[in-house]
Amino acid sequence: MKKLLIGLAFCASVALAHQPFFNAGSPTREQAFNIINPEISKVITAESRTGGRNWYKLEVRQNFDLDVALFVGAPCPKAFNPKLYLVGKGLTESAPFAMPEGMGAFAVANTWTDYSGHGVVARKSPTFEKRLAAGQYYLVVEHGASLGWYFLSMGGSEVSGGTSEGRAALGRFNRCV
Repeated sequence: MKKLLIGLAFCASVALAHQPFFNAGSPTREQAFNIINPEISKVITAESRTGGRNWYKLEVRQNFDLDVALFVGAPCPKAFNPKLYLVGKGLTESAPFAMPEGMGAFAVANTWTDYSGHGVVARKSPTFEKRLAAGQYYLVVEHGASLGWYFLSMGGSEVSGGTSEGRAALGRFNRCV
């Protein structure tokens, strides 16, 4: 009963803080999960599959302030550590996967800290903040060698919304297999 109450409090707090969405899978750039209105805060729940990745596409206005982080459930083993990349024009690094012609990448540090807040007990990647020029960008989550579920959290204006699938997916967050 205690776990149920904690889960309900967690779902309610996250749903009030960010628009919840569910990504059933976006393994290629052509199948990227489209992040509509990236200036509105969101939490996107997705499953990490061994050796795969998820692509997220966002179209931004000039001087867009990107604020994004990954979260994995605290019960998940330390081996579960997905990596986050920003891919777009004007970025100069490369990534360990094929990128669109003329685009570079930026790898977010793959360090994790314990996090507890807003009903979430997790490990959190560093928050990646960058002012972007207008255009199309991709966030890419490389899954690594372990299975599990993660949240892609984007800061922005707090506006109610999201999807019923996104709210339902919140309960999957602490699953590690």
